[in-house]
Amino acid sequence: MITVRKIVCVAALLCIASTGLAQRSSELSDDFPDAHTMAVQDKVDSLFDAGDFERAFFIYINELAPLGDKYAQYMVGYMYQTGLGVVEDPIAAAAWYQLAAERDTREFVVVRDRILHVMDQDDADRSRVLYRELRLRYCDLAVLFASIKRDLAELQERTGSRLGDRSSPVTVVGSRSGRFREGSNYYSSIEKELKARIRLLKEVSGFDDLDGDPNRINIRDLERRVLQKIESESS
Repeated sequence: MITVRKIVCVAALLCIASTGLAQRSSELSDDFPDAHTMAVQDKVDSLFDAGDFERAFFIYINELAPLGDKYAQYMVGYMYQTGLGVVEDPIAAAAWYQLAAERDTREFVVVRDRILHVMDQDDADRSRVLYRELRLRYCDLAVLFASIKRDLAELQERTGSRLGDRSSPVTVVGSRSGRFREGSNYYSSIEKELKARIRLLKEVSGFDDLDGDPNRINIRDLERRVLQKIESESS
């Protein structure tokens, strides 16, 4: 039997459909979504439309939501609320809706506010606790920092056994595109992206003293500061 709550949620989903793809373009990275990510998005949409909800839920929560894909984060909440592909859990649904709405996108804010409004205080409080936990991993600032940390680690590999040094002629497979690229060009591209992400992190975090030179970044100290920033904004 279809409940009134599910009907309301489906209506909200229809309203969001026209803006879903726009939300998938991360405001924190010019290179997202890449070709691989877009292929995953197309695949999961097809699975959902075909009624393969368990596989769709797995991809939304494990592959797309961790990338900062707000539409995917919304869909995780929607599937938790309706019990499609996962055990129905309104508390988890509310937490994921809050995460999806962190950019104040009107459609997502409406859904978030609606579910919190009908919850009793205990459940609403529990959902906010879970939301704070999700923010530490999947909010925009956390995703941006994770991409910086990943880029730094990949650049460090250029001095290892795979390439030898920055000027190595060895061809590597780019993790972003899956294409073969000459080693020096590949790492130059990563370094360029890394510097852009560091500038963006400085802007969105308010860390005015953050050095833009990747070689001067203390990644552990930066991680501590990012976590403190996320926690302070979640309280």
